[in-house]
Amino acid sequence: MKKKILVGLLVLMTLALIVPSAFAKGHTIGVVIPYEIGWFAAYHRGYQIAADANGDKLVFAYHNYKPDQETQAVQNVIAQGVDAINLTAVTPESAQYSCQLANEAGIPIQITESGVADGKAKPIAIIDFNWADVYKTVADGIRKDVPGDLNVIWIQGFAGTPPVMQGDKGFKDEIAKLKGIKLATAPQDGQYATAPSLNITKTLIESGLKFNVAIGGCQEITDGIIQALKEENIPRNAVTIVTVNGGPMDINNFLKGNLDFALSQSPGLHGMINATNLMAYLDKQPYQTKTYSPVVWVSKKDWRSKYISWSVDESWLPLVQNFVKTGKYDPNLLK
Repeated sequence: MKKKILVGLLVLMTLALIVPSAFAKGHTIGVVIPYEIGWFAAYHRGYQIAADANGDKLVFAYHNYKPDQETQAVQNVIAQGVDAINLTAVTPESAQYSCQLANEAGIPIQITESGVADGKAKPIAIIDFNWADVYKTVADGIRKDVPGDLNVIWIQGFAGTPPVMQGDKGFKDEIAKLKGIKLATAPQDGQYATAPSLNITKTLIESGLKFNVAIGGCQEITDGIIQALKEENIPRNAVTIVTVNGGPMDINNFLKGNLDFALSQSPGLHGMINATNLMAYLDKQPYQTKTYSPVVWVSKKDWRSKYISWSVDESWLPLVQNFVKTGKYDPNLLK
């Protein structure tokens, strides 16, 4: 009897050594982003919700839109032994090098919001916004919804980054096809921040530049534009104000009557899509190799019913899971 008990104990001890490695729950994902302000704070929250629901652990690293810091951040998460990497790269070229590092380490990498330059290294997926189409939609929306001849100022994010370059081409290509709409001056670099955008707008006004439409490349930029117009005593109805984000600051400006239109996109939803897609790959489930997160054109009249919220929670998971399987955005799945 004692012999049988001893054998049983040995079997249990052997299983105890095997089971954790064979049946351990959850993956560890390295998420490399520029920082955690505004857009990327919401992106982090969305990513975390999806990872928690799947029992996965996240390790975040940051690069502040500097290629050398991107390389260091990717190397750091590789050194921590992550199972996969999700990277918002600084440029397509830096993304190619980061993919090379990940490929050499045998770690799958997913790229978002930058694309990847041609090269030997490959990501397992690219999840992005179609930035050229985003600004095509903005141009079409303005032309359709705002009467008369339109002179546009446009304050962007960081010049030279992929969303800005792609958006620049998309907008310019589209307005070349449209009648009665033009840029009053070259697009300006607002650095995704309120203070520089406020100063740029004030300088343009004080220079005597004539414009009747102002586009902000994010909620912080748009808020700077709004403040500048007020400080320069420009009548509210003299300039149509458009934002590309639809974040909390934009919602506040809609509520105050300071904003006319928005290209609504949710970094929270985008983060959930990124996380769920990469986890589907790791779990050997259907996933998207290349897709674009959804956007919606909204106005001060209909934003409440059409807006894609930045504040996501577990109730968005069925919508996200369906999107990862089909590549289609179905708001009816949001309960």
